[in-house]
Amino acid sequence: MNLVQAPPVSRWVRLRLGLCWGGLCACLFLLVGRAFVLQIRQVEQYRTLAEEQYLREVELPAHRGRILDRIGTELAASTEVDSVFANPRLVRAGQPEPPPEVVRALAAALHLDRKEVSRRLRAPGYFTWLKRRVLPEEARAVRELGINGVGLLPEPKRYYPNRSLAGPVLGWAGLDSVGLEGVELAYDRWLRGSRGAIPGLQDARGNKLFVSGIGDLTRDSGHDVYLTLDKFIQFKLEQALEEGVAAARARAGVAVAMDPRTGEILAMASVPSLNPNDPGNARERGVRNRAVTDPFEPGSTIKPFSIAAALEAGVIRVDQEWDCEGGRWKVGNAIIHDAEPEGTLSTTQVLARSSNICTAKITRRLGKEGLYQFLRRMGFAAPTGVDLPGERAGVLRPPGRWGEVGFATISFGQGMTATPIQLVTAMSAFANGGILYRPYIVRRVVDPRGNVVLENRPEGRRVVSAEVAAAMRLMMRAVMQKRGTGEKIDIPGYPVAGKTGTAQKVDPATRRYSPDRWASSFMGFAPYDDARLALFVMVDEPQGSHYGSAVAGPIFVKVMSAALPYLGVAPRPAQAPVAEATPASPRALPERSSVVEQEIPVDDKAALPVAEPAIVPDAVPDFSGLALGEALSLAQQARLRLEIVGSGRTVAQVPPPGSPRRGPVCKLLLAPPD
Repeated sequence: MNLVQAPPVSRWVRLRLGLCWGGLCACLFLLVGRAFVLQIRQVEQYRTLAEEQYLREVELPAHRGRILDRIGTELAASTEVDSVFANPRLVRAGQPEPPPEVVRALAAALHLDRKEVSRRLRAPGYFTWLKRRVLPEEARAVRELGINGVGLLPEPKRYYPNRSLAGPVLGWAGLDSVGLEGVELAYDRWLRGSRGAIPGLQDARGNKLFVSGIGDLTRDSGHDVYLTLDKFIQFKLEQALEEGVAAARARAGVAVAMDPRTGEILAMASVPSLNPNDPGNARERGVRNRAVTDPFEPGSTIKPFSIAAALEAGVIRVDQEWDCEGGRWKVGNAIIHDAEPEGTLSTTQVLARSSNICTAKITRRLGKEGLYQFLRRMGFAAPTGVDLPGERAGVLRPPGRWGEVGFATISFGQGMTATPIQLVTAMSAFANGGILYRPYIVRRVVDPRGNVVLENRPEGRRVVSAEVAAAMRLMMRAVMQKRGTGEKIDIPGYPVAGKTGTAQKVDPATRRYSPDRWASSFMGFAPYDDARLALFVMVDEPQGSHYGSAVAGPIFVKVMSAALPYLGVAPRPAQAPVAEATPASPRALPERSSVVEQEIPVDDKAALPVAEPAIVPDAVPDFSGLALGEALSLAQQARLRLEIVGSGRTVAQVPPPGSPRRGPVCKLLLAPPD
């Protein structure tokens, strides 16, 4: 048997085998190295990239902080309520349409249209909201149904316990707890807390689905915001404004109450108003915070500033006499009229009788530039800086664009615009001695741990001398006295300084002043020589009577008559009228009125109307039969705050006399004596 030997392996074959083996080893080494990089060194990076593709979170709104008034009464808060969600694929159980009985049951439980429920349950994903922030009875009905794939999640819901009280001021928050208007918008960054999130998966179409339960829903609450508003004054202001607008059959109304000593806004109201629990079509209905958003031609309420400008410049005297031309005066190609023909008036009488003609003559002594600079100094044609959204600056054209007629009309408030917040702020400078304070509505912001993280304090600058401010207080007091335009709306016991305003409005169709569209206003402060409250009221387009004293004046009286006793201001005895003649130089005037008031001699027991009641510590005093002033004096001694209803003498009180004190407030019912 012959054996055939295999041919020897050539060197070239060995070389090729070696190269192949080496290449395979190199590839294996590269694969191992790459796997090391991907699985060990860069594992976190690629895990994050992968999760971004398939992991998603369903965000839940934050738990907003509270909004409270100046004494801590809640005006806006948040509470946990249930929202209903569904896993459409689980509900359909592999079918293209949801079971009809499930649709009927959910629609009935949630008070929804069946077509809407069916549409949501046909969604291709794994998660959909059926109804958010449901009522407790709706949540209970869904739980009782026990439908597989339908569940409930807790979400915060914003609510306003006082319904429409301060609605345009507070504003409202949207479905996702984001502030949309008012304080809710201006302080949104403080009010909103941290959002919660539900971990979930995302399929290839981007639809969300849950994985394991609903996760950790822990969320930090937002900060609490304390306002300068006083709930009692706010209520009285809104009530009086709504009644006044309704009585005048007016288009709208606005009012602002301020502490003239600090710039704190104590109340702010607009009509039409709204309930922020259900804002609905608020914007379509014309709901807005008109005190900051609506400039208007102020009319005669600008006259105190025109006269003060001339006094401050030293070009006129308060006792100087002016010829009112019998009620008609030609300026350029126009005739300026007064409401009532007048002869010769002093400067004080010019303001008290509201003479357009004489006001225009007074500002001629000052000049265009002087009037313009003073009005700017008083804050007109610039935002006040109030911490509310949407503030408008108003319009005051440069003096180079004023003709002779324009100069005259601007002096009595036509041909320029201002907002209510500008007017009450500027007027407060007269009330407090010459300081223009920045108005503000938030006192402080407090975090969930009780730390004050933001606090507003009075910020002011001198804009008029103390002497001229004192002169203006006396002159505005004369407006409320005999033959003044505010004579019929003075408040007995509370001497008011004020100014009426009746301004024609421009007809948007003709762009001319309308003969039947008016803005009727009144502004004032009291007591005139030690002001505790400044108030501006404007009623837009009243029907019938349109004079500020007749339309806005009664609203002012209602609010002041309730607010001043509430603030602890005791009524005064009858006063002598403010003298018409005053020193030639306004800088010679004292800071306070020199009028002598009637006083009761405290050392003469027979002169007192009743004996001073004894105060028993820790017991409620007896206010029976006391007049308002006597009751306020006794309450001050007893360190009590009174809530007063009616006028006259006390006929009932809560708590009753002699009962243990349970708080700082006592309610009195007053009735006229028999």
